[in-house]
Amino acid sequence: MARKRDEALNEATVRAIKQHARQLMAEEGTAGISIRGIAKAMDVTPPAIYHYFASLDDLITALIAEDFNGLADALEAARDASSAVTLGGELLDVVIAYRQWALDHPTDFQLIYGNPIPGYIAPPELTVPAVVRTFITPVALIEAALQSGELIPQPPYEAIPPEVEANLSRLIADGGYPIQMLSMHLAMVMWTQLHGIIMLELYHHLGPNVGSVDSFYRHVMTGLLRSMGLRSI
Repeated sequence: MARKRDEALNEATVRAIKQHARQLMAEEGTAGISIRGIAKAMDVTPPAIYHYFASLDDLITALIAEDFNGLADALEAARDASSAVTLGGELLDVVIAYRQWALDHPTDFQLIYGNPIPGYIAPPELTVPAVVRTFITPVALIEAALQSGELIPQPPYEAIPPEVEANLSRLIADGGYPIQMLSMHLAMVMWTQLHGIIMLELYHHLGPNVGSVDSFYRHVMTGLLRSMGLRSI
């Protein structure tokens, strides 16, 4: 029993450290996170934090991996809960869930896609698997739509610039994606467009101009998917 109590206490402490780290980032930006600041907020000494995370970089890495996995979980849940009768409809539900996760977790989204933390370099062996998970759901839906004929690529999206194709080939190999090159290309096009809207919204530039960002986002993403060649959404 004592061992289980210790494990539960350790897990609770780790969650508290992460919570205070995120609070610091919410208040001061990603550059404001520090072991000293977390220790002060928790009313403990800095060495107490180092008992759970060997360095600030280790803590940041844990936060990043957790955030990417959280986003991936949300996308998978949206796909599984979708009532759409077409792959295009499922993909739109996933795209909408992507934005909703960002709105629900703005500090986390800015950590993984916003301002870099000075001096921090993410270890790929610990973060890339989580990053890949966020792509698997939308890319798999695009691939399935291509295979089924529900997606018939339209100009200019059916062509891939040679320089881009070379890099996408590497990404497919590194990520172990069992997909066509075109699926990854279309996913990248979609990804860049949705991120542009989300980042403008998170930094409060979009709402004052379009009024309902919900309606704007759905309209733009639906139009993009149709222009790519999805026959039904």
